Amino acid sequence: MKERASGQGPFLWVDENQNLVRRVQAGEILAEPVDGSSPHPVPGGLIHDWIGALFVPKANLDGVMSVLNDYPRYKDFYRPMVAKASVLEKAPDHEKVTLLLVQKAYSVTAAVKTDNDVQIDRLDARRTYSSSLSTHVWEIADYGKPSEHALPEGHGPGYVWRTLIATRLEQRDHGVYVEMEMMGLSRGIPLAFRWLVQPLAERLPRIILLTMLKDTRDAVSEEITSPEIK
Repeated sequence: MKERASGQGPFLWVDENQNLVRRVQAGEILAEPVDGSSPHPVPGGLIHDWIGALFVPKANLDGVMSVLNDYPRYKDFYRPMVAKASVLEKAPDHEKVTLLLVQKAYSVTAAVKTDNDVQIDRLDARRTYSSSLSTHVWEIADYGKPSEHALPEGHGPGYVWRTLIATRLEQRDHGVYVEMEMMGLSRGIPLAFRWLVQPLAERLPRIILLTMLKDTRDAVSEEITSPEIK
């Protein structure tokens, strides 16, 4: 991200290929594994690394940032994936936030509470980037039931152990380009269950990224067309 911000390469991933620019300008939402494959096995775990992009026509940078920074409304913008969100600390370029994330797939409900450090870097009037790094992760057992409770860190199914979300925004071409790169660490898949779990592990991060990007575009577009804003 620092290399992109300093001009050592294109600031945006889509600018590496003009076909990607044309696709997002046409309304497509992109999501691809970084370096062509994901997840990457490491001892005892898997690293998931996906990048995605979209274009929001008629938007401006401040409008997109106001949506991304409005954590109390995340439960509205990103429902049902975000069940709760709140700000613990806030400064002009740094925030600490807590999120309760819920994902359902194949009759399995995964609920995770995360504390996150968010760093925001405004490069100029038209470009900004941020990183959200999880500092604490608790998996929630029996979510939605009377017996619901948080497990100690490092215990549980291991759906999510750590996350890092990098976001880049650039205002140009009468709109704003939004890019997100999602990196996550999860427990490795036992060999006996790999045939069952591997397809889900490979597809779910893409589904989550596409959903986040679409929900962001919908929230920004709604703000643009809101009568109160007009």
